[in-house]
Amino acid sequence: MLVNMSSAIKAAAACEAQPDLRARRRAARRSENRTEILDAAERVFGEHGVRDGSLREIALRAGFSTAAIYLFFENKQHLLSETLTRRGAELVTTLQTVAEGDLAPLDTLHRIVDVTGAFFEARPDFRGLIRHITGGAAIVGPALAEYAGEVDGYFSKAMALLAGIVGDGQEVGEIRDGGAYAIAHLYSVLVNEHVLLTNGDESKLTPEQFHGLIDGALRNPSKSPSSTRHSSETAD
Repeated sequence: MLVNMSSAIKAAAACEAQPDLRARRRAARRSENRTEILDAAERVFGEHGVRDGSLREIALRAGFSTAAIYLFFENKQHLLSETLTRRGAELVTTLQTVAEGDLAPLDTLHRIVDVTGAFFEARPDFRGLIRHITGGAAIVGPALAEYAGEVDGYFSKAMALLAGIVGDGQEVGEIRDGGAYAIAHLYSVLVNEHVLLTNGDESKLTPEQFHGLIDGALRNPSKSPSSTRHSSETAD
């Protein structure tokens, strides 16, 4: 009798667990499908731009029907917004990780140049998408806000993070005087212009040249650099 009751309890528990397991599997598949659509959207928008990148092409690349996309996104604008927001969140997280390191403020800003460049190098389609959207605009955040309001929020977080690093550098006399936010803004414009160019672009500076430009622009004139800084040094 006791054996039978124990078996019955186990069977009931197993039955209750089955729907929960199926629900988790469905959720995992839905998340995977959504990611596949976002990846395809990033490729299509990066190659063709927002206007010419079609939902039909995105669906084809993702392996879905066009109608299936509407199960995950309201429309093309929503899909674009989520595509931008996903990468914006990733980039801000990357910058926060660098900022929390133990490098000196100016070295931290040099390191951010390197990791931002690596971020876009690893995501060439996203870089293409940003270039299509901004159309050469130097102030990236507000330009993207037209397409995804949350991206402008990430831009504001990044700017506050950079301004804090600049302020720390000014406190120790490493970074030149001036409004921390203004200096951070000018720094971000330079970095954006640099990383959005492809390596084959003749107008792009080498990493060593760009780090020299950043160092000259930010370093307190009364402080001479202790050594020539290269991209590889700040990456170590």
